[in-house]
Amino acid sequence: MNIWKKEQEFDYQLYEEVDSFFENLNGSKVYEHRDGQATMALDVVDAFKNREILLIEAGVGIGKSWGYLVPLLYASKNETKFKGFLISTSSIALQDQLKEEIEKLSDMLDIHIPVVIAKGRNNFICRKRLEAYISRNEEEQSLKEIESQVRDGKIDKTDYPDIPSRVWKNININYVNCANCLYNRQCKYILTRKQWPEANYVICNHDLLVEALKRDSNDFILKDPSILIVDEAHNLENKIRNSYQKSISKDKLEALILRIDLMIREDDLEEYESNPLVESLNKIFRMISTKAKYQYRKNSKQDIDVLDEAISGFDVSQPLAEEIIRFTRKLEAFIKEASKYPHLDKKLLNSISSLKEFAKVFQDLISNTKENIYWVTFLPGTKDHVSLEYVRKDIAKEAAKLLGNNAYGKVFTSATMTTGNGDYNYFFHNLGLQYINNISITKEYPQESPYDYQNNALLYLTKDVISPKSLDHDLYLETLTTKIEELINITKGRSLVLFTSKVDMKKVYDRISKMPHDFSIMLQTDDGNADDLKTKFKEDTSSVLFATGSFFEGIDIKGESLENVIITKLPFPVVNPTIQEKASHFANGFQEVYLPEMIIKLKQGAGRLIRSATDKGIVAILDSRYEEYEEVILESLPFTNVTTDIEDVKKFAEEKLGVSDDSNDKKLIKA
Repeated sequence: MNIWKKEQEFDYQLYEEVDSFFENLNGSKVYEHRDGQATMALDVVDAFKNREILLIEAGVGIGKSWGYLVPLLYASKNETKFKGFLISTSSIALQDQLKEEIEKLSDMLDIHIPVVIAKGRNNFICRKRLEAYISRNEEEQSLKEIESQVRDGKIDKTDYPDIPSRVWKNININYVNCANCLYNRQCKYILTRKQWPEANYVICNHDLLVEALKRDSNDFILKDPSILIVDEAHNLENKIRNSYQKSISKDKLEALILRIDLMIREDDLEEYESNPLVESLNKIFRMISTKAKYQYRKNSKQDIDVLDEAISGFDVSQPLAEEIIRFTRKLEAFIKEASKYPHLDKKLLNSISSLKEFAKVFQDLISNTKENIYWVTFLPGTKDHVSLEYVRKDIAKEAAKLLGNNAYGKVFTSATMTTGNGDYNYFFHNLGLQYINNISITKEYPQESPYDYQNNALLYLTKDVISPKSLDHDLYLETLTTKIEELINITKGRSLVLFTSKVDMKKVYDRISKMPHDFSIMLQTDDGNADDLKTKFKEDTSSVLFATGSFFEGIDIKGESLENVIITKLPFPVVNPTIQEKASHFANGFQEVYLPEMIIKLKQGAGRLIRSATDKGIVAILDSRYEEYEEVILESLPFTNVTTDIEDVKKFAEEKLGVSDDSNDKKLIKA
């Protein structure tokens, strides 16, 4: 039998096995047959077989993990045709969950494969850094207690959930040169990492994936897969952008200049206080800082959400441009002088090379055709000191290069990939898929959630809260507080209140927490442990949680603990240089960038409500601007019952949630 015919038989058998698996669920008393899940699984078979790109949005409850794991497990039976898979997720928790799902399916199908979880180095404790940190912080008694466990090889972050993030940053492997470490041969991380190239079935996170795609076939985890699955794919663009982002710290650049100067001249350190190159550098950063602070204050007056940001754009004025020109000329002369030094060793050559890269950045900063987007990050605890951040403008083209390998299929899936009526365009263009010509791309129509939104969910849109853009922000907060208080009392707690601004969240929390309630009210804080907070909220079934940021998508609570999701403001992105750059490529940047960004995050927030077939509850949007975008909002969210009448909310809470309250018999408005 020739190879072509064998491959045909394998493809046919794979289709049959996958199709039969899901058909057999129809008669199961344990598992539920879901059409969307079966459709997805067969699409994944096509992606593998044809080495194509598949985009498939899978609503909450579809069971998308089985949608791709079942065909992968069946395919793994043929080791000749199927070389293995790489699955990428957005969090460690999802990685662990996927491995558990694979083990469960393996037992069901009697197909067992050795799955490896690949984590980034910052998820492990560095024994060398831990010892150094303990020596500097004798009061950290808890770390002394775990030191012996680390010596025995117990270094995974999941084993130490109580270590504060401020401490973890000082003891993880992130900033260590492992090759020169004394503990290199005994380090469990190094030993584990060496096993990855031999693995054919790997689960990693998006950060590792991006680095793997950059190295392509030379990478330690992207050796020779038959298919790549990107779960929670809506996060991938930001991960790619972050991987290309770079920064210039004034202190580090100044130290680099000083170090090179010392190497080639060996002068006294005191002479560098009047170094003209350093003086010019300091002047540039002072001017940039002034410009950025002005822009930051201007933006914060227009949008309170900016106050949560530690970043700001800045204008390159004529005086700033002239100072940069003077600096780069001096820098080029200095580089030229250093390059002529007769004793150039590897260390000096590397330092000179770094300085050349910095010179190019400053030249680009004043160019009329910039290659990069520039902004500043305010250093912690101050708005006076900044680092200069930059990233390439053409990230979509860089993404296309990473995803353009036609040697294996690729599946991108998430519950929030589309806007409006199944429109993938925003996701499609963010990843630069329009630049890929050698691979077939399939956009599967979104697979809707199988959950009963018709009977179990209500969307409440209110006009009672004045616009968040009102000039009277205190009045806005007052009306917002009144409405939140009313809603959390209707459901007797059991609420997640999502904000886009930490500043507003704290002010509303302060007001509501002083009012009498029969339930506890919790607040997400910067120094708190998010996982602990989620657990506490889940276990206290009548509590209310005020949260922002990652809680729009990072919380999965089933049952009565969460029956009321209150979205205080339509989550439009804060205006920043990256968003502005993306929008600048369209005649209507708001329609093509700002609105899709908002819709995707709104879908994420609303998706916190119904997490199982038995879940019931209310999603309330307290932004009166919804009327301007009502059509696309209703097209994007799965709700069929929509109301603007608070009496309907009370009635729903009484009839569906079992919460006693006076209510009028009014019909729900059908979307």
